[in-house]
Amino acid sequence: MPLNKPWTPYRPGDERALPGNLGVYEIGDDAGNVLYVGYAGGRTRFGLRETIPACFDAMNPNPVLRARARAYRYEVNQMYMTRWIDLLTRHRDAHGRPPEGNEASSEPLPRLGRLIRGPGDGGRGSAMP
Repeated sequence: MPLNKPWTPYRPGDERALPGNLGVYEIGDDAGNVLYVGYAGGRTRFGLRETIPACFDAMNPNPVLRARARAYRYEVNQMYMTRWIDLLTRHRDAHGRPPEGNEASSEPLPRLGRLIRGPGDGGRGSAMP
């Protein structure tokens, strides 16, 4: 299931309201298109509170995020790697490619599974290796 949460416009100082937990997040543009799917993992010192604001930093090396990032949404999740791969796979299957910001990033993309939608699955789909 994708992140079906409302977008929150980013404003400097928002980091205080973000949780210091592990989890996944999406960065979007003005139109609500997903530009980047990321995660706050065990190696981050302050979890989502650290990783989300970094996407909006004027010195961010990712040109897509620097130019177009305007909003975010997140999900606290201890199984962040599995959920991150799930979100990337669903985006790729819905749009034919990973989010632009992920493609422009120097971070390696994980191997993505296949999402197959078939009769009888209620439109939910099932992950396939």
